Amino acid sequence: MATFVIGLLVALYGHVTVELSRQWLDDSNYSHCFLVPLFSAVLLWRRRHALLALTPQGDWLGLPVLAAGVGARVLGDIGGEQFLMRSSLIVVLAGAVLFHFGRRAFRLVAFPVLFLFFMIPLPATVFYAIAFPLQSLAARNAAWVLDLLGVPVLLEGNVIHLSQISLGITEACSGIRSLVSLLVVSLAWGYVALPASWATAVLTASAVPITVVANAARVVVTGLIGQWFGVEYAQGVYHTFSGWLIFLFAFVCLLGVFATVSLWLRQRGVTT
Repeated sequence: MATFVIGLLVALYGHVTVELSRQWLDDSNYSHCFLVPLFSAVLLWRRRHALLALTPQGDWLGLPVLAAGVGARVLGDIGGEQFLMRSSLIVVLAGAVLFHFGRRAFRLVAFPVLFLFFMIPLPATVFYAIAFPLQSLAARNAAWVLDLLGVPVLLEGNVIHLSQISLGITEACSGIRSLVSLLVVSLAWGYVALPASWATAVLTASAVPITVVANAARVVVTGLIGQWFGVEYAQGVYHTFSGWLIFLFAFVCLLGVFATVSLWLRQRGVTT
């Protein structure tokens, strides 16, 4: 039976996973996705003793879940919807665990399996529906800070005009890449290191305002450098380096939230 299931998964999803991994390589917005299945695998490995100690008790509830996953795979193929095809793999895995091993086993593997949704690139409509507001927010926040600092600034849409430089806040500068990466890191980190689910939720939610602030800071610093030292210093290598620097700043902020939540839990005697 196990050989049959593995063969079926390869037949259904071999091509899908190859194309998925190619997008991870080609699209820098999803380069973090390589770490998602690795993290899930580590979690499963840590729970191997608990899983091996269980007596398999298959649950028929897994059958409709399996059917839903396979149906989504077929519909995605017919409609050319990559997200549906790819995400259906996770539904099929969940259904297979339920059907063959039962609910107790599923409870042990639920988070590692569901976490795999982070390895699926968002549909383009959803991606841009998030990216566009982030672009606008970054432009408005940066313009407000620059004006607060006494720098003459004119905001036209998502373009910030200074006397020496104009900054266009494109999709690549929206901060969505940092947002998705921070959401993945914060959720995984909180799940492993925090004893309360609400604390993990707080840590994960903090990734949103942290990303907004960090991205606006990047635009402000870029504008100031271009204004004071020249356009050439605000482009090229600096622009790439500033992206990593701001992500490091965002991670430090996330570390601060984690430390604050952990301290609050310790003071109230909440432990793992």
